[in-house]
Amino acid sequence: MLQVIDRVSLILILCSLSSFLGAQSPPAGSVKEGAGLQEASLRIEPLLLKTAKGSALPNLTNSADGSALLSWVEPAADGKGVCLRLSTLGENGWGEAVTAAQGSGWFVNWADFPSAAVLLDGTMAVHWLDRISQKTYAYGVKVSISSDQGKTWSDPIIPHRDDSQTEHGFVALRSMGDHFFLAWLDGRAMADGEGKPMTLRATTISAKGTRGIDRLLDDRVCDCCPLDALVDGEDVTLVYRDRDFLGVRDISWLQVGAEKIHQQGLVREDGWVQEGCPVNGPSMASSGSTRAVAWYTGVDRVLDQPAPEGAVLATLLDPAIEGEKSSAVRIDDGRPVGRVDIAGLGDGSYLLCWLERQGDGGEVRVRRWTPGSARGSSHRIGSTSPGRRSGYPRIVALKDGSAVVAWTETEVDGGTAVRTVKIPGLARSTTPSSR
Repeated sequence: MLQVIDRVSLILILCSLSSFLGAQSPPAGSVKEGAGLQEASLRIEPLLLKTAKGSALPNLTNSADGSALLSWVEPAADGKGVCLRLSTLGENGWGEAVTAAQGSGWFVNWADFPSAAVLLDGTMAVHWLDRISQKTYAYGVKVSISSDQGKTWSDPIIPHRDDSQTEHGFVALRSMGDHFFLAWLDGRAMADGEGKPMTLRATTISAKGTRGIDRLLDDRVCDCCPLDALVDGEDVTLVYRDRDFLGVRDISWLQVGAEKIHQQGLVREDGWVQEGCPVNGPSMASSGSTRAVAWYTGVDRVLDQPAPEGAVLATLLDPAIEGEKSSAVRIDDGRPVGRVDIAGLGDGSYLLCWLERQGDGGEVRVRRWTPGSARGSSHRIGSTSPGRRSGYPRIVALKDGSAVVAWTETEVDGGTAVRTVKIPGLARSTTPSSR
């Protein structure tokens, strides 16, 4: 628990009543805002992806050469459970998909979904969740490694050192160049049923599958919000939803090295008091020399303005940057569901995606943000449900200055389907942020 609570401020937050502002849903297409803002519409190119009926839970990362690597889950072709599939984006679209793992005892969840990471030599790792027992939230993390472009995969590796019948998930799997870093939410302290909190832990795994030390990083965090990690040399910065004894669930960060935590603190003191977990985690990226964090908050007043349905915010993390450039900015269009992701474009700007309510449905939207400048226009990428079936939209930047967005579309022949688009021409050729 990293928060230091000002009790007087908390009481004022709990007791204040904000006036209601009726946020109207924007029309389909680009959503312009700001006096005189004339940003050109984004060029959005659909990417054809061949998947089985019922595909869902996409995730994105960069391959060793900077291209996009997409992972998703779909029903297994033999009818035995589900499988984790991977495809790399090339000049002619998505390449032939490979199956990294398959099982019938997986824990498949809209907010706690698989991922992949790639080392500099091309070695790949994937993670998924497997049930430990028949209890609803008793599951653990499994990792498999491939050194031959996904043709063969290692036996599963369990990164955590316990097999308690509790939750182990919401993994941030990242490449450290020559080995993998993993952080996850760990419920082992809750095994005795005495009301102990969820914890944040981390470890490393070598290219050969050797596990590092199982490290405790925070002994009290929010139970079920995804976390994110950004690699910088030998250090990793983590962002996650914290939780204190009074139910405040703001976003915290910490920078961890090989042996110790170097820095830690709150990203911003929102003062969001929530009895249960909101299942709405933060995201982080770098661009140029800066790092930025984006997240959803459910407070009813943000940046001195009413926020009756909460808000998606973004800010630079670096404490050394002061003034307007480091101030938080609101990203959403007034009716956010949240589930935010962020990609650094390398020129100092960022592209954010999130889920916004539109009537009774939902839309995946993106907005470009350059710290210290007026935020850009928001643009609709696709339609989906605002409910749990739509999961989390994901975004990744490419070295050619473009970005790829992936999401789960609902109500497709009675089921779901993974959709992807490419947004070219966002920036000059750059080095995308580590993910």
